[in-house]
Amino acid sequence: MRNLKDISFDFNGEDTSYLTHSFHPYPAKFPPQLPRHLLAKFAKPGETVLDPFCGSGTTLVEARLQGVHSVGIDINGLACLLSKVKSTPLSQKELQTITQTFQAIEEESLLWQMGRRRKIQIPQIEGLAHWFQSNVAEELAFVRQVILQIDDDDIRDFLKIVLSAIIVRVSNQESDTRFAAINKNIPDCFTFKAFLERGRDFLARIKEFSELAKKNVTTRIYNADARDLSFLDSASFDLIITSPPYANTYDYYLYHKFRKRWLDIDVEFAQYNEIGSRREFSSLKKHPDKWIADLHKCLGEMARVLKPCKPAFIVIGDSVIQKKHLRMNAVIADLAPQVGFQVRDVISSDLSGHSKLFNPAFTQRGKKEHLIFLEKSND
Repeated sequence: MRNLKDISFDFNGEDTSYLTHSFHPYPAKFPPQLPRHLLAKFAKPGETVLDPFCGSGTTLVEARLQGVHSVGIDINGLACLLSKVKSTPLSQKELQTITQTFQAIEEESLLWQMGRRRKIQIPQIEGLAHWFQSNVAEELAFVRQVILQIDDDDIRDFLKIVLSAIIVRVSNQESDTRFAAINKNIPDCFTFKAFLERGRDFLARIKEFSELAKKNVTTRIYNADARDLSFLDSASFDLIITSPPYANTYDYYLYHKFRKRWLDIDVEFAQYNEIGSRREFSSLKKHPDKWIADLHKCLGEMARVLKPCKPAFIVIGDSVIQKKHLRMNAVIADLAPQVGFQVRDVISSDLSGHSKLFNPAFTQRGKKEHLIFLEKSND
């Protein structure tokens, strides 16, 4: 099959939050129906898919459900943790331990409501007093302390994601898409309540996912730079499904940095290595050629690790950098043959009509979003 016939680019009205896909706020997610359809048409159970910009793990979750091995790469350490949690089924024993942990935190919350607040060691976090009320910081610190005392890696990581999911909500940060401090007047024990509500919802979803996830399937995730995949063997993947950043649109490191600090995840690695960021092209005024050069490196690595004659699917949107409109279907068409890819098909859609993005400013008239079907040449 050498075209995108029967592959829809419009999933409006469909449920995009089923199972673990609704875990944790994460901007610019593509709908899970897209990798699901692509995997069904282009991958067989037991094959391996790569997503070098795995973000929140959408492709990895769908691969696990279809019995396809997967590898995810992301520069953002929080994205790697989230991808791991969303795509890792848990045992009945682990689910029971999580339930018991929630019960223990709920009991502690009742004591705090009666004025019996514990003395908690609050971690040293830059900007803590400005971005978090003191009562919120104490409650977050208690939940964090409980989580870090758990030995089981999968349980601990699951609970970290629950905690991370509520941090912006209980902080003074206005929202996940606006980095400004406002006074939210968070009442005592609200943080406990938010954690438990979100956690029990996540627990129900991971339980259902665990029942549906195929057995004997591996998911590997690396916190790394997609421009250098030297740790992966050449010609080792059967399929690539990915979505690079939409350049000059978003700074993932910035809006996630307090989550990372509470979870002891490095901030600077993503900050200084994230390609296509607003920091790079709006703040530092880098030339559009820098974005094209980075994409060239990424495509080269993707071609190297993909098996001959195998497909790669890229979802990417047009960009404006220094007032230059970059039509990404044309950019990819120019770069692809330089690294050993052929363009087999492209579906384009106006970003003003729909987008995987949250940012209305990016969906300005004239910009398009593209699903690009590449195939590696026969070496």
